[in-house]
Amino acid sequence: MAAAFLAWELITLLRLVPSDLLPGPGVVAATFVDILRNGYRDTTLLQDIFATLYRCGAGFLLACAVGIPLGLLMGYREKVRSAIDPLVQFMRPLPPLSYLILLILWLGIGNASKIALLFLASFPIIVSSATAGVRSVREQKLQAARSLGANDWQVFRFVIFPSALPMIFTGGRIALAVAFSTVVAAELMAATDGLGWMVFSASHFLRNDIIIMAVILLGLLGLSLSRLVLALDKALIHWRGVE
Repeated sequence: MAAAFLAWELITLLRLVPSDLLPGPGVVAATFVDILRNGYRDTTLLQDIFATLYRCGAGFLLACAVGIPLGLLMGYREKVRSAIDPLVQFMRPLPPLSYLILLILWLGIGNASKIALLFLASFPIIVSSATAGVRSVREQKLQAARSLGANDWQVFRFVIFPSALPMIFTGGRIALAVAFSTVVAAELMAATDGLGWMVFSASHFLRNDIIIMAVILLGLLGLSLSRLVLALDKALIHWRGVE
């Protein structure tokens, strides 16, 4: 990270790129302070950050609330998987933005269409990871639990679900990254706040300093979200890698 900023500073000092195309770190830092104090086009910086995080978090958590139980059920019951998996596999390769226009027509340009888009972007990844987590449980574990007298619910609660959690969290990190990149793209098309909207708005006025500042903030927020999920993974799944 430090090397990247040093290279950026050298490029601007040596004028290898015109300053109007690539403002230096000092200019971008001054722009950050100015927007932090005065806001941007009737929105505060914190408001824009919160708007992006709210949309991303709402869509992702909704996908987890629906996708994890469904994925566990699909992994546990062959008939359910046979009925639903074709639809999930159909959704996985679809670019989320391909149905954004439909969602705007159905739900309007407010947060509902964006949250629905992020739900649809995260949902197939989460469902697939939960299903794969259940199906990865070794048969020997199931047989050992049943031989000790465990019923189906106890086998699921104490064997299948804990064994599937590592893969669920791995899928969750991937789904969160997809949702975060998608929310920025959604804000480019129809929004009045958010960091993606800020990038799109600033591009109309050739304010590359604002664009670069927003991109850096987006990178830091995405990195923080990923590390938060990883920290939860390490705190909750202490048995990861233990057979």
